[in-house]
Amino acid sequence: MFKHKITNRSLKVSALTMSLLGLVACGGGSSSGGSKSSASSEASSSSSSSVVSSSSSSSSSVPNEGLTLLRTDGNKWVKASGNKVDLKGTNLGNWLVQEFWMMGQGGNGVIDQCTLENKLTERFGYSEKERLIKLFRDSWMTERDWDQLQAFGFNIVRLPILWNVIEDEKNPKTLRADAWHYLDWTIAEAKKRGIYVILDLHGAIGGQTPNDHTGCSGQNKYWTSSEYQDRTKWLWEQIATKYKDEPVVAAYDPLNEPWGSTAEDMAVRVTELYETIRKIDSKHIVMLPSHYGNIEVYGDPVAKGMTNVAFELHPYPGLFGDRPKDSHYDIHRDWLRCGAAGTGGVCDWNTKITALKTPFLMGEFQPWQSAGLELGGKIARATYDTYAGYNWASTSWAYKLVSAAGGQGKGTWGMVTNAINSNNDTGVGLVAKASTWDCANWNSTFADACAKKATSIKVGGTGSKTYYFVIKTGANAGANPDITYDKISIVNDATKAEVIKNGNFGASTDWTTLSISGSENLDFNYSGAGKLPVGSEGAVLRITRPDGVTGEINGGIYQAITLEGGQNYTFSGTFRDNGSTNTWAEMYLIDQAPVEGKDVLDMTGKVDFTTAPVADIEKLFKSFATQPYDVNSGLAKYLPGTTTTIYTLPKRPTGLKLVQGTGSVTLNWDANTEADLTGYKVYRGLTPSSGTALAEGVKLNSYVDTTAVDGTTYYYSVVAVDAEDESYRSDEAANKINYTPLPGKVEAEDYTSMSGIQLEDCSDTGGTKDVGYFEPDDYIEFKVSVATAGNFTIDYRLATANGSTGFEVLIDNVKVDAMAVPNTGGWQSWKTYTSPSFGLTAGNHTLRFKSIGKEWNINYFDVKAAN
Repeated sequence: MFKHKITNRSLKVSALTMSLLGLVACGGGSSSGGSKSSASSEASSSSSSSVVSSSSSSSSSVPNEGLTLLRTDGNKWVKASGNKVDLKGTNLGNWLVQEFWMMGQGGNGVIDQCTLENKLTERFGYSEKERLIKLFRDSWMTERDWDQLQAFGFNIVRLPILWNVIEDEKNPKTLRADAWHYLDWTIAEAKKRGIYVILDLHGAIGGQTPNDHTGCSGQNKYWTSSEYQDRTKWLWEQIATKYKDEPVVAAYDPLNEPWGSTAEDMAVRVTELYETIRKIDSKHIVMLPSHYGNIEVYGDPVAKGMTNVAFELHPYPGLFGDRPKDSHYDIHRDWLRCGAAGTGGVCDWNTKITALKTPFLMGEFQPWQSAGLELGGKIARATYDTYAGYNWASTSWAYKLVSAAGGQGKGTWGMVTNAINSNNDTGVGLVAKASTWDCANWNSTFADACAKKATSIKVGGTGSKTYYFVIKTGANAGANPDITYDKISIVNDATKAEVIKNGNFGASTDWTTLSISGSENLDFNYSGAGKLPVGSEGAVLRITRPDGVTGEINGGIYQAITLEGGQNYTFSGTFRDNGSTNTWAEMYLIDQAPVEGKDVLDMTGKVDFTTAPVADIEKLFKSFATQPYDVNSGLAKYLPGTTTTIYTLPKRPTGLKLVQGTGSVTLNWDANTEADLTGYKVYRGLTPSSGTALAEGVKLNSYVDTTAVDGTTYYYSVVAVDAEDESYRSDEAANKINYTPLPGKVEAEDYTSMSGIQLEDCSDTGGTKDVGYFEPDDYIEFKVSVATAGNFTIDYRLATANGSTGFEVLIDNVKVDAMAVPNTGGWQSWKTYTSPSFGLTAGNHTLRFKSIGKEWNINYFDVKAAN
């Protein structure tokens, strides 16, 4: 959604699990509580709209009103008095539903809460497992965390819950003896600080998605089990009965991210849960989750007789491979300020929600990760304020994340994390990584890898030590991996001796193959054009999926190497993702030889739950309560009260005109009138919409390009700049326009103008690039010339993994076709579709593909004379 081909937190995390296991239900456990430890006006949809400032701590326009039951009023969240309330907060992830990526643990088959509890029960017995899980829960959230939430200025939290926190897993439809302990404690702590709580069934029994964030990966049985559906209704009967009169509870979220079946199934089951709740509780708001952005499946709630409901969305613009080459600033500017056309991003959602007269919850989002602390803080504040300006409630994902290394770096997913671990070893374990969730279509050196950048390797101790260097590539079931590697090198900094043998490939010599799951094609002598990684020379290693292999694949190659204790080594190489989907590429340095059928994981700083003694597990779990925190300084600065003017954009310059001279090009445009304008920036490119900055700090509304080469076609655009922001680019002006003759085949990437799209590597036969990441109202446009009038058809070469309502084709602003795009089987699974016949006069024309739906790709189109 929103330029996402993979659109949710859970899919990213599922890549870390590597294998999806069918598991039995797992238990929760506690008998005591969390412990004490130390330590609003409507936003404009125009690009020049101001950021709306939301309240830092007050939850109502009547500060003394207190925490009353919330209800809906049109598209607003209101208190009992009818006063609108701006709800701003976060999720308490990894507490009552563990997600191991958030706690810096996992490995050797223990990948989620189910596998953890099963392993602890197997090793120590059920009662001891219950004690350890209670210890973890009492430590992960303490009073210092509630104080920090209040310090951020939050007035709401979303509480993810696993079903068996409440239901006794050994006795269906029976409450645990401590069923309400953590929920009651949450409500009590929130109430002390003026904070509302959304009760979120994050993991239903059987699992409502295949992913590990619901507690048990690889299940997704909720949709096919009438027993599980019935027990989930029973669970909500218990919750509604318990909390029907509790004002601190803002809403019930009956089924988190119910994406394991169709949108239609989701609507049926969520409606059933709504009706179950309504038989007991008519007071509380009930959430209606989206299905990968689809809320239309519910219809109009008012027309359906639903009362006190709100829609929920989990947008993650810029993450999971979305717009990998764009800056954090640009990505969130387009989302929050609706793109250059002013109709995309949040504006599109505001249109839908306003028409439905229903409130909205942005239930999960993450705008600050890796943006840098200062910019990340500003973007986060602008995100919260923009949502509040539309009357939307908002809860980011998530409050806390910890890791072996610790520290915020350029911003982690957590608003707080553990302080930097100065004792953490460097260079051992995972040494470089990229994945299509982190950066689709990467092509980089290991030093620039998007998920884990290569750094120097420092070997501890003394003497020679044997390590194993592993290249591991894998992909989820049905995904199409295509990764190339070259120039693998580990060099001793002191002696300059190369440690890796045959790192330039050309043959399999010195490498041992490793099969973990499934099978892979390993080509050690690949030299095909268009797939070689940056800086490669000669043959490279290419890893792909064999024909007929449909499940998850995971494996690669390794070799034993000798490193000297006390020495530093430079690790380098290059690799490329050639249009892969749901794929990872990882390199490890480990001290034990890899074993066939067993995954290679980075266990640095982790507890191995399969072998660790109880004392080590206890030490880890207790540490979460007392470990020093590293609070994101940008969030701490901007969220509580300090406003930011980021994304108060200057208007897009207009009237750009070009005069071709000899050895120069003169540009003129209409002057902007903003009082805080600092100047203009001029962009120039050799192809449409490709321009990079040519001149900055231009004070006047004109510019002479004296570096232009006569006879070269340039595409120019201009932006207006103030102290913090840059406007959208003006329309382009070119000093020469080439018209493509028709009939003929036209590559999609050869457009003359566009809005909102991106290019990506194309694996179609003869394809170099394709155009993708379409959203409604995005377009690509072509200047074409027809020699002889006649009737024509168009063959479209299209691909999509999800299906789309597609696009319209307009010629000189007249629609000649509308094409829906069925699911072709993948983002690089290409099929040809043909338009009906239409007439076209001789002469020059403008042909535009205007997106009606989203998430479809086009490689080329072929205009043919109709028979």
